[in-house]
Amino acid sequence: MKKTAQITSYFSMIGMIFIFVAACSGTGNIGEAPSKAVCSSLINAKCTRCHYKTRICDALGTKSIRKWKKSIKFMVRQGAELTDEEQNMIVACLSPLPAGSEVVCD
Repeated sequence: MKKTAQITSYFSMIGMIFIFVAACSGTGNIGEAPSKAVCSSLINAKCTRCHYKTRICDALGTKSIRKWKKSIKFMVRQGAELTDEEQNMIVACLSPLPAGSEVVCD
């Protein structure tokens, strides 16, 4: 009986560690990508205040969701005015786009 309790405790601990790592990975649900038109207008309205589109275009297809989130959080710390919802929408827009996508690189 004591051994069963130890095994249960061990697996519970592993499960908790797994959940903690998954929660901290930065790849949580960002939602479904908005339409191309919404993505394009959001990027034009928010991102091109500070960047040329070519800078964003050059990064397409090279970043994971986690890296896009990190980049956008950095931009917010630098003064970009984005709500949490807008940040998630931009990540959802940019992360699946291949290099040279017309949504950004027109």
